[in-house]
Amino acid sequence: MAMLELTDDLRIGHPVIDADHQRLIEIINEFLEHSKAADNSQVLHETLKSLLAYGRDHFSREERIQRQCLYPLQPGHFHEHKALLDQVREIARAYFIAKTKPLNESSVLEVNELLKAWLIGHVKKFDTGMRDWVAPPKDPDAAPEKLASHDLAALVIDSDAARRGRLADLLTGLGAARVLQAEDGIKGLAMAFGDPVPDFIICDLEAEPLDGSALAGALRGSNKAYIARIPLLLLSDTDDADLIQKVMEAGATGLYPKAFNPKNLGRLLNHLVKG
Repeated sequence: MAMLELTDDLRIGHPVIDADHQRLIEIINEFLEHSKAADNSQVLHETLKSLLAYGRDHFSREERIQRQCLYPLQPGHFHEHKALLDQVREIARAYFIAKTKPLNESSVLEVNELLKAWLIGHVKKFDTGMRDWVAPPKDPDAAPEKLASHDLAALVIDSDAARRGRLADLLTGLGAARVLQAEDGIKGLAMAFGDPVPDFIICDLEAEPLDGSALAGALRGSNKAYIARIPLLLLSDTDDADLIQKVMEAGATGLYPKAFNPKNLGRLLNHLVKG
């Protein structure tokens, strides 16, 4: 079988992500080259071990880049990444720990299908959608994209009054018709259920006494559909994997750095707020 290459249809346009995808192709090629050996148990073991290490490191880097560029489809990527890693762990457990599956030609085929799903199902179908977001701007001096709708209400929740005010001013400049402000999560939650209902919420993840994860849970748990689907953007500079997992599983629309590029905010909001 011919060795794979990082072709243009697999390139994202970001040097870190493309370098990681090149490493994935190397793992696949190493597997293809050695999987026909008489004793392929070592090949399977090394491939699964490499995939798990690769996945943990690559997904962490990729998700950090998504946060930095205000990529709007973070949750889908996060859950897809988790599913891929869970699949690797389950296959490894079945063959090498619980030993509920025999090591034979079928096991090689199963790992081969996993590798194809990772490269084609994930990289081609998921990652290529990041191209326009991670690429350098064509015109760095261009004005920020304005909100497409002129009647949107925003809610900003942040205990830091100065930061809250700057964000409110930014949203007003982008064309938000009304910007509600709350200095803590409890007041912010009350406003979310009030009038006007915000079209989107931007909240400091570390808001007290109700933090961003708890706010996400309260919104998504509402029996009012229009409340449950409000986009919730959380701001934090954390790289804590457990905290990020908690945020995503709670239902946050995205997690972004506090010092984000304001030029990308209007574009992000236009993507999230439809009609």
